[in-house]
Amino acid sequence: MRVAIAILTSAACVLSQNFEPAGFNITEALLKNGIDASVLPGPSALAERTTSSGCTAACTTLSLIFGSNVIIEGRAGYAEFNKAYWSQQQAEVSPHCVFLPEKALDVSTLVLLSRLTQCPFAAKSGGHSAFTGASNIENGITVSFMKMKGLKLSADKKSADVQPGNVWHDVYSTLEKDNLAVVGGRVSPIGVGGLTTGGGISFFANELGWACDNVESYEVVTASGVIVTATPNSFADLYWALRGGGNNFGLVTSFKLRTLPLGKMWGGDRILLETQFPAAIDAFVNLGNNAAKDPKAAQILSIIAQNGTRIASAQLEYAEPNANAPIFSEWNAITPAVDNIGIHTLSELTDMLDVSNTVGLRQSYWAQTVKLDKDLLNFILNAFFEENAKVADIENFLNPLSFQVITVPQMQKMRQNGGNALGLDPEHGPLLLMNASPAWTNAADDERVNQFANTLFQRTAAEAEKRGLASRYLYMNYASKYQDVIASYGSSNKARLQSIANKYDPKEVFQKLQPGYFKLDGAPASL
Repeated sequence: MRVAIAILTSAACVLSQNFEPAGFNITEALLKNGIDASVLPGPSALAERTTSSGCTAACTTLSLIFGSNVIIEGRAGYAEFNKAYWSQQQAEVSPHCVFLPEKALDVSTLVLLSRLTQCPFAAKSGGHSAFTGASNIENGITVSFMKMKGLKLSADKKSADVQPGNVWHDVYSTLEKDNLAVVGGRVSPIGVGGLTTGGGISFFANELGWACDNVESYEVVTASGVIVTATPNSFADLYWALRGGGNNFGLVTSFKLRTLPLGKMWGGDRILLETQFPAAIDAFVNLGNNAAKDPKAAQILSIIAQNGTRIASAQLEYAEPNANAPIFSEWNAITPAVDNIGIHTLSELTDMLDVSNTVGLRQSYWAQTVKLDKDLLNFILNAFFEENAKVADIENFLNPLSFQVITVPQMQKMRQNGGNALGLDPEHGPLLLMNASPAWTNAADDERVNQFANTLFQRTAAEAEKRGLASRYLYMNYASKYQDVIASYGSSNKARLQSIANKYDPKEVFQKLQPGYFKLDGAPASL
């Protein structure tokens, strides 16, 4: 069949508050984008299509419109694109084609073509999610934002418009030229898009809140292809939902991020021996409980048990070039086996955290929170050592367990500009956030690894419940595909998110045609 696509002389970015009228016509919406898709089969014929034939039509159409910005399976650049994913599971996925939009209107066209052809899609910012299908899709269209890397500082330098193809190293290194930063990720190759819509813990979280709490506005492509700018005052419900609600409401094509003045920082990591664990746990818990005394401080404590050796990594940061901040007095009293802390730029610190971030291994992330308590933390450590011993024979097995504190100051900052979707209450804090992040090489070991993490967190959840220290919240960016993140936000927030999704996406485009990652109706998979 001969496919003819007429690019019309005028194309507009439509701003409307009339979402998805009953008679919504996809081909008319495409026409407003400058695309005449009248030669494609109509809705009745499309209903009889298979996903495969629909994706062939969609990818062919995209190729004719966007040329080299579409990479077809088996052609030049396809294999290289997949290899760039962080986790082996994501790299194993084979999309029908990869689409590289350059502007929001291109993304709008993609969403409409997906609806017309019923070809499913996934969206990739940095590609750092662990599990299959999170930002890559089998036999569908993977939308990569790699050509949307715009970063524009406002005239008053109080905000920056950042597109989702950026990774945090690039954002920070650009803003450092003006002695500025934004509240964002802590590992250099993490993408702006996924981290921010999932909440986004930062080095500056105690002082300023999470990344999602420092977004002034979102430019977002909705299910009907309409491009809106969501702010606390315009599309305020959508703005609230995007603050932690993930990919359930649209494709964000630009984030207006609030800037902060920043020169260099004090930070890095220290390696501690097992004999120093008690002192490290004391320092960690006390800083978490007293974060309000100096919110410029940040910490991550990771425990590694491998080859019969147990060590800890203490990642410490301070948002000024001050090596002697009193808030770190307990940490500084511990003499480390290795000390990599110094004065660095923010981008340098994110590079340091990326050193252990190996690409191409099989990966699994798991999240859990409990109320911060030293005795419970010690129980968790012992449970970790016991469960880790059962899987220590797995080939090339790396199995750190990391601890952070969601502090009371962090949760207080989450209330600004109408609050976020996460359901965290300062009165219930501080919380201990755990991240199990095993990595290995062989798919044959997948089940054992996942059972390890599941068993560990079942044990810790039961113990926390018994002690009256339980917490339901799951941090999306650390969660496993077997965990129901949206439900962990609380029943009222889940219902509110579902209502907002129904308003902007009544046909469930971002639930069914974009099926990957954490949806509103439950965990992505069952164990």
